[in-house]
Formats: sequence, structure tokens, C-alpha cells
Amino acid sequence: MTAVSGIFTGRQTGHTWLRVDGRGSHQNTCELKSFVLQQIESHGGQRVIVDLSFCTGMDSTFMGMLRCLSSRLETAGGKLHVIRAGSRNLELLHGLGLDHLFTVDEHEEHLPTGTTDPEMLPLKKVDFCKQDKTSVCLEAHEALVAADERNAPRFRDVIELIRSSEVEPAGVHESSSKSSAGW
Repeated sequence: MTAVSGIFTGRQTGHTWLRVDGRGSHQNTCELKSFVLQQIESHGGQRVIVDLSFCTGMDSTFMGMLRCLSSRLETAGGKLHVIRAGSRNLELLHGLGLDHLFTVDEHEEHLPTGTTDPEMLPLKKVDFCKQDKTSVCLEAHEALVAADERNAPRFRDVIELIRSSEVEPAGVHESSSKSSAGW
């Protein structure tokens, strides 16, 4: 049996769709980044729609990577659009200032007229090496600080710890998310 990442993907009317089932976390952030970068390479500037209707929560690594990918999409002439965030995920994105950097809808209020959900297929879980995971974790947290200066005190210790040691991102994240960000 092939392991899945908790992320499902599809394409419809020139848009790439991602649906997060379960938690968006450091455990599936590498797959998210890899997939979206492949889509940018294959399809250039486009709208990437992230559906959070089945997302039970997000950690700072996942949200920071959404910011990184939003920036990359903008550079390529595209944009990131989060839909069906629900109140809790909307609150998390707002709390980090990300809702000012890409479109975040509690439901789907800003989708182009006539946009419908595509058939979705699971994104396979990939066994990324420790160095890749650590690099993605650092990139995501630095993006959160760059996105809003109010995030600097929340993630300063996490960033310093990642830079200064070879700590597994999961260990770094668990302690930082509870004490620094209040999640």
C-alpha cells in the first residue's frame, strides 16, 4: 500500500487544486512544496487553489510554506487562493498576517464564477531526507517573519535552533508551536 500525504490534487480550467485532509503540518509540507513547484514549472503562472474544508488544523511550518509558495506563484504571474478555510483555519492565517498576502476565503467567495471542484487524487508521501525537511522548516519560518514583523518574536527561537543544530523539524516544531505561537 502506498502512503499518502493527506494532500489531494487535481486540475480544472487551468487551475491547480489541493485539498488538505487532516492536518497541514511539517509532516506533509515537503510534498506540498515539491508538488506546487512542479506545477509552476509545468504550467507557469496560474491560480493554485488550496481547499481546507477537510483540514483539521495547520502548524506554522505548513502556513509558512503557503506564504513561500504564494510568493513563488506571484513571481511566475500566478496566485495562491485558500478556500473553505473555516473559522479556525481562517483565524490561524489571520493571526500570522497571511490573509493580507494571498486570498483567504472562509467559504469560496472569491472563486471565479463557474469554478467547480475537480476530481482529486492523493499525493503520495515521499521520504524526504532530514536535510530537506530541516531546510523547508527553516524556509517556512523565515517566510512567516518576513510576512509580518509581529511574527519575529514568535519564531525567533525556532529559527535560531534550526540554524544552530541538526534538530529534527518535528521536535523543533512541537515545542515552538505550543510555547511561541500559542497553538
